Amino acid sequence: MAAAHDTTGAPRLSPAADSLAPYLVFSPTEARTFVAAVRNKSWLLDVGRIDLDVRKDSARLRAFREAAVALSPVPLRAVFRLYWAQRAEDVVVDSLGVYNGRIVMRVYGSAALDSAARGRSSLAALAIRADRAAAPVPTSCALRLPPDSAAQAALDSLRPAARRAVLAERRAADSAFDARVKSVRDSVEAVLRLEQPPYERLQRRFKLSTSQVRGCFGEARRALVVSARAGDAEWVRERLLLVAPNGTVSALRLDDGRFRAHELITAFDADGDGVDDLATRGTAPRAGGTSVLRVDLAAKRAERIAAGFAWEVF
Repeated sequence: MAAAHDTTGAPRLSPAADSLAPYLVFSPTEARTFVAAVRNKSWLLDVGRIDLDVRKDSARLRAFREAAVALSPVPLRAVFRLYWAQRAEDVVVDSLGVYNGRIVMRVYGSAALDSAARGRSSLAALAIRADRAAAPVPTSCALRLPPDSAAQAALDSLRPAARRAVLAERRAADSAFDARVKSVRDSVEAVLRLEQPPYERLQRRFKLSTSQVRGCFGEARRALVVSARAGDAEWVRERLLLVAPNGTVSALRLDDGRFRAHELITAFDADGDGVDDLATRGTAPRAGGTSVLRVDLAAKRAERIAAGFAWEVF
């Protein structure tokens, strides 16, 4: 949990910046793991919370930037190792700002990282403070690797009829897998419908929600979250499942602190173990945020590594 930054020994602030300092709540000084996400087509790193609106007053915004630079536990130009869908790479964070009540820093990395931010997909990543530089490491997940040139050349060398047969076989396999995932979803939804909230006011607000992402989870290639919800996440029953192309289904226990309900955002290897992990939008009563969950296949568990971009309604 974020804590108010200790200003002992901090640089002297102007009166305006000093008056804003109590409203800035940063991550602990010793924190090394953070959540990054794409917001407004830019990668941002969440480093804290601001309890005051500074966006509409230019003088107040200048005071915020002065105070934030002086008090942030993450200095400008700090280097992080960023784990995201395509690779693990070193990035630099700079330029403190505000987004939806959060104190954020702009993330600068590779051209591929910038290009991904401009796409339509929702993206999140795990950022860890780097002690030394390291070379980029591409993803090991075959689903996200660029097309294999040798395999493509072999396909192109086939006669047209043979090529069409190979492509038709692939489409059939993909279609069968999609049908299996849909069948699993429908079965879980049917089970969840059997358990209803205990109060009539919640029963009137009962709904089912499903999200899924592609990834490499051992033999599984799809992660699926199915949840029954009522009220403002007051009552939740949820299942996290991994589905393999051969139809095998594995259930994982989901441990994400106070967040009760989840929507999957993306899959990526957040710890370099060769198994994809999950980024989610988690919600609790009158609150929510983005969390990164480590997938432990042996323990059949998905547990929080880090969370950020939190919001609350008071």
